[in-house]
Amino acid sequence: MKILVVDDEPLFCDIMTAELSACGHKDVHTANSGADAINLVRSADIPFDCALLDIDMPGINGIELCGLLRSEPASAEIPLVMVTARSGVESVDKAFAAGATDYLTKPVNKLDLQGRMTMASAMARERAARKLALADSEKKESFRFEDACRLEVEQACMDFLALQNYVLKLGAMQMFSHVAIGFQVANARELFLTLENTAFRETMSDVAEIIIEATMSGDAIVSYAGSGYFVALLNRQSDIGFEGLTDQIEPKLQSLNGWYADLGQLPIRIKVGAPVSRGLVSFLSPEDALERALENTKDPMAVLGGLDEADHQTRGQTQNHTR
Repeated sequence: MKILVVDDEPLFCDIMTAELSACGHKDVHTANSGADAINLVRSADIPFDCALLDIDMPGINGIELCGLLRSEPASAEIPLVMVTARSGVESVDKAFAAGATDYLTKPVNKLDLQGRMTMASAMARERAARKLALADSEKKESFRFEDACRLEVEQACMDFLALQNYVLKLGAMQMFSHVAIGFQVANARELFLTLENTAFRETMSDVAEIIIEATMSGDAIVSYAGSGYFVALLNRQSDIGFEGLTDQIEPKLQSLNGWYADLGQLPIRIKVGAPVSRGLVSFLSPEDALERALENTKDPMAVLGGLDEADHQTRGQTQNHTR
């Protein structure tokens, strides 16, 4: 696995190189600034499989660099692990919002480092397998219905694996200040079967943007979990109530469905589950809260964007589309 370590302290880069080598990772490259890291990524003949980024750097800091690497084709999907002396929730929030996959604090624990690299190796293998699975001559992207594919959303949208890592970093007490709400695109499988992969991903991205817009005042993080499921993590102290949230989503969804009708695409129906929050005395783990929120969509509190059967038959003649 090809690894990039970015830190403005050359000594720390040397230490990390030695630690990674002890874990069996010999192909390690270092950069002492964000600008050098971008140049290395752009000029690499063989793309990097993972990057470890320091947060506190002069010029381009680690959080800014994380966002820049996510915009580079060669590093858009690789694991980005923040390595920093900071441990405050604000730093964690900013790092994951910028696209970080995980988070380590200095001094780095060897077992923690090895665990992160095991995860990064698995993600690299999965990414390589996806590339080999591209079947058509035009090399269109390929993924399964169940896959939590990366969405084309610039802000407040986090990979599901990263969100799971994020809530684990928050811990039980910090999770007490958050609420998780699950969403399900009720006809997602039908959409997946009738749309090309790219169009399906764009449709799921449209749904994510609607949820993000509706939850902006709640500082929400939205993640796509695959199979048409989304989960939003909101600040518990936000002014957004469940009814207010659905009232915000419904008109946006109807507008989107009107546009889809012009394209000949099936309208979207969204099931919204009951919010899940963790009490001060609770055996519900932070990660279980996400799963419970997704499970709640199977017995929804609200169904949005619904059409009657006649309208569904009229507008449901699905065709592949491009944008």
